[in-house]
Amino acid sequence: MGTEEMKSVMGDVMAKCRQAYQAKIPLIMIDTMESELVEEVALSGELVALVERKGPGTGEDLAYYEFIGAHPDRIKFCENLYFGPESLKNKLEPETLEKKFMNVWEMNGNPDKADSPACIFVIPLNRASWAPPRNNEHSAVSVLRAYVRKYTRCRDDNSPLRCSCVLLYGDTSFLPPDLQIYTEIVEVEYPSKREIMSLIKSLVESLPREGSTGPLPDSDLQELASDMAGFSLYEARRLIQRLLRMDNVNGQPVIANPPERRRIILDIKKQTLLRNGGLLTLYREDEGGKLAAMDAYREWVDSQSGHMQDPEGYLLQRGTPAPKGVLLCGVPGCGKSEAAKILARQWNGLPLVQLNIDQLMGGLVGDSERNMRTALRQAEAMAPCILWIDELEKGFSGAASGGSGDSGTFKRVFGRLLTWMQENKRACFIFATANDISQLPGEFFRSGRFDALFSVFMPTDSECRELFSEQMRRAEGRRRKEAESRGLGEPGKLFDDGIDCAEDDCFNDHCLGKIMEIFAENHKFLTGADIAKIVNSALLSLDSAPSSPIKAKDWVASIEAVANSPTMSTYGSSSANLDSIAACYLRLLRGNFVPAGRQTLFKKENYHVSEDKDSGRIVAEYVPGDGEEPKGEYDRALYHALLERFPRMAGRIENNELSRLCRG
Repeated sequence: MGTEEMKSVMGDVMAKCRQAYQAKIPLIMIDTMESELVEEVALSGELVALVERKGPGTGEDLAYYEFIGAHPDRIKFCENLYFGPESLKNKLEPETLEKKFMNVWEMNGNPDKADSPACIFVIPLNRASWAPPRNNEHSAVSVLRAYVRKYTRCRDDNSPLRCSCVLLYGDTSFLPPDLQIYTEIVEVEYPSKREIMSLIKSLVESLPREGSTGPLPDSDLQELASDMAGFSLYEARRLIQRLLRMDNVNGQPVIANPPERRRIILDIKKQTLLRNGGLLTLYREDEGGKLAAMDAYREWVDSQSGHMQDPEGYLLQRGTPAPKGVLLCGVPGCGKSEAAKILARQWNGLPLVQLNIDQLMGGLVGDSERNMRTALRQAEAMAPCILWIDELEKGFSGAASGGSGDSGTFKRVFGRLLTWMQENKRACFIFATANDISQLPGEFFRSGRFDALFSVFMPTDSECRELFSEQMRRAEGRRRKEAESRGLGEPGKLFDDGIDCAEDDCFNDHCLGKIMEIFAENHKFLTGADIAKIVNSALLSLDSAPSSPIKAKDWVASIEAVANSPTMSTYGSSSANLDSIAACYLRLLRGNFVPAGRQTLFKKENYHVSEDKDSGRIVAEYVPGDGEEPKGEYDRALYHALLERFPRMAGRIENNELSRLCRG
């Protein structure tokens, strides 16, 4: 086996299986669901030297080995060691399996049977094939236990029994604990980009000359390898063959059409992630729009762009590992999730995969931890990528309370994630969001887990104007895209020149000033989600197909009608939500967070914490600085609405945090 092969997926699996076989470990469990990979290991001759004979009427050499649960056509004539379809009618037929094992272990010390070959038994572990039979004495588990007992008691390493090999594959949860200690579990890695590129080259060269596309350029090979990151070896092989055999409109294989092949790869990748339990969800690139009202965060993202797009280059040239990730905490509906979706486009189309925490929790002991491990391995294989964990506190709040209500499952799963965040060396950038950081364990905020912590507050007056402009621009873009898809050509402008300036400019500031006055007067404080809803509602209240662009006067009137509607409420229009927003501000002010926007109503240095020596309780207060009060009407109203809530909430929050630390 050459050096290059040793670095391949199959070379790695073969080497691990051979080491376990030579170490005389009774059972070898290959952690995969792909039967063809296990069959390749069994037929390789790397473990047991296979006996061959001519197949009846075929003239082909066929290997003798035991394969239970699958029926490779090329070994169907090996009746003496192969279970045919007739013997598999009742799942594994453990009685027959026991006889096969008996034939092997009865050879020990019998000189008359010394020439009998050692065997390879390949057994799948899944719900269908591993169901316990009525007679437990002859169950597949019992037979394996008997095999292990006889194997460990045998002292002749040259006997057929000790030279035989049992390969298991499938779901490791079906392996009983008493057999696990006699089992070597072999993990199957994902292929590297270099191996995928080599595989593509070999499959392209193997095509008949008349159907060949010719050698692909190195740029195409690198792009294909990046797009196919996250597929297993055999998934990648099947996908490449599919791309080579599918024709596009020009009669050329799809593999030669970059946009079409990428669409197909993304669709198949989504299906693959769903088949793997839906632990990860792959998002397509954001179709348009920019992230508004987060200037400081946007600048930081831009500074990391080159590093994430070429992590291997930075590691080679400067010795710097890829960025770990970022955590955005703050008020709900203020653009945290939107920032994740836009980030993939900002970084030139890096894959964005969301970790579905609700899918991690399994019903059996160990399922949740295994699901987390599987999801993180998939994310690593897709590197460089963005791993999005949305609303952390909802998924891992159990870890903060100790996880006692679920036998500590939350805490173990959380611990696995924390360890991976600290130790992971792949370019898998974590984009995490949270609304209520009080429900998160303190371990999340330690150095080495994230590169930056950003606080997301309610947008200020100027940021609201930017958000209104962006939502109006997106409406214009959606309208143009729909007209193009219907073949209607370029539609007229949606907004009049009195509102819409040059494409890259802000919308008319006077118009936006009027809009912000409406919400300041009504004390309806806005999040980004509120603004998107208001713009869409205002557009719907106008003519469905206006004959001319919307004028500034009509647009302001439409916004005012929506704002004053009794059915239109904003997140910051109720006293209960304002309490929640004020508490969120205080928690972020006390933490080590950097504001995501350039403009903030409150300053961290004005938040003071001390101890009352008489009562022993923590005293916290916010003391406004000179000239801190905003000048704009909207900002001033929001500032006072939150400031008046601080005195009755700050002390409670600090003492609750202290109590939680003491309990921990």
